Amino acid sequence: MRPLVAVAMGGYSSEFGISLLSGSHVFDVLDPVRYDPVRLELHPGDGWKAFDASGLPLRFSDRTWTIIDIDGTERRIDAILNLIHGHPGEDGTLAMAWEQAGIPYSSCSPAASALTFHKLWTNAVAQRLGVRVMPSVHLRRGADESAVHDFLATQTYPLFVKPCRSGSSYGVTRITSAHEWPEARDFAWHEDDELVVEQGVVGTELGCGAFVAPDGIRILGITEIVPKKAFFDFEAKYQGASEEITPARIADSAAEAVRRATQRLVEGMALRGFVRADFILPADGTDPVLIEINTIPGMSAESIVPRQLAAAGISMRSFATDLAESTLNRHEDRAVPRIF
Repeated sequence: MRPLVAVAMGGYSSEFGISLLSGSHVFDVLDPVRYDPVRLELHPGDGWKAFDASGLPLRFSDRTWTIIDIDGTERRIDAILNLIHGHPGEDGTLAMAWEQAGIPYSSCSPAASALTFHKLWTNAVAQRLGVRVMPSVHLRRGADESAVHDFLATQTYPLFVKPCRSGSSYGVTRITSAHEWPEARDFAWHEDDELVVEQGVVGTELGCGAFVAPDGIRILGITEIVPKKAFFDFEAKYQGASEEITPARIADSAAEAVRRATQRLVEGMALRGFVRADFILPADGTDPVLIEINTIPGMSAESIVPRQLAAAGISMRSFATDLAESTLNRHEDRAVPRIF
């Protein structure tokens, strides 16, 4: 019997629509000869909806993680490919449920997911791993803002105001003076109750994809991102307001520094599945500066990782097969839930 492989998409965050695009792209290329694919959509307010490869609805239980046939027999899902950006897929919430259920899943462990989904925590650990980050200040909603005002008064602009837990640049603002702070703060509050204000850096923006395969970490490619706007915001990412060039037009030594930094992050934070680390390569040619880590990066046809695969001559079907096989063949004792 073919393994029952579910592709999970949707979620509760602002990235719901982007997740549907990512999940659909992966679901559509799953080999129907090799797998029995199930499409799992998580909708705010409505919960899970399941569909077969023909788009027909299926009865599904998220208590047992089974598909229920017309005669009432249940078939347990063998593996889950997690394409849910944001909450609850990228922050580790669902990973805890899948750990409890003993179902292999493609994304990072609960602890690693929670760590990398929080920008302040990510930067703190990245710095300990020897990866360069920019100075920043943290603020929780309702807290005293004096440290932020001191930061605004002493740093060189532009600065970036970012929700600690969000993706696709939702809630992010580039500010060029302290007068823009209140509006940027309130914009970030739409996404999260915590934010960071971070020193900007002038240089080349880069995205480095990686896949944690059974035989080790594979770097998928380095993409140069050239926004047509002031920075790589939602419009630049998803509405054509940027140019993305793979491989990036950078020196071999700089590319090697990006690959090393990415590998250090993947190893040091115990990441798995496929991830993307985003950097700025400063104009002075110094070490790349980490912007963020995406543990469930976009996988739509227009996303960076699929373009890196295409540039490397790797088909989406081949990649989806590798992802499914590495998930199915994970040999941990699934009867013992773990957060790491």
